[in-house]
Amino acid sequence: MKSAIPLLGLLATVVGASAMSADVVGLDPLTKLPLPTAGAPLVLYDNPNKMDDVPVCKSHSAMNLYTGRSGTVSAAVTWYAKHLSGFKHVHGIGSGRSQDTFYNAAGTLIVGITGDPGQEGQDTKVHSVIYGTIQPGVSDKVIEGMNIQKVVCP
Repeated sequence: MKSAIPLLGLLATVVGASAMSADVVGLDPLTKLPLPTAGAPLVLYDNPNKMDDVPVCKSHSAMNLYTGRSGTVSAAVTWYAKHLSGFKHVHGIGSGRSQDTFYNAAGTLIVGITGDPGQEGQDTKVHSVIYGTIQPGVSDKVIEGMNIQKVVCP
C-alpha cells in the first residue's frame, strides 16, 4: 500500500499540471512564460528565432521571436492579459504597426506583440510575438520606448 501513495501523488501532480489552462501548450524556454495552444485565439509557429545579447541601454537581453500563424492583435492582447498575471501592458505604434508589450514590475521579462501594418485602432493580424529577458531590468520609460522603437536611455 505504501507504493500507491507516491503514485497517487504523481498522478495528482500530472492532473494538476494539465488543468493549468486548456489554452496553454507549454512555456517559452527562455522566459518560462506561457505559450498559447492551437485552441487559443492566437497561434504561433512552434520554433522561435533566438536573438541573443541584444543591447537595451546599459542592459543585455535575449529574445525568442515567434511568427504569428493566426489571430488578431486584440485577441492576443486579451489572451496575454489573462495569462500574464501581474504584468503591466503598454500599447503604441511603431513603423506603422501595432505594438503591445507586457512586462513584469522588475522590467526583466517582456512579451511583445507586433501586428501587421495598419492604422491606429485597426485590429490587424499578429505578425510576431517576442518573449525576452533583460538583465539588469529596465524602467517603464525604456520599455515604453522599446514598444514604439524610440528608446530613451537614462
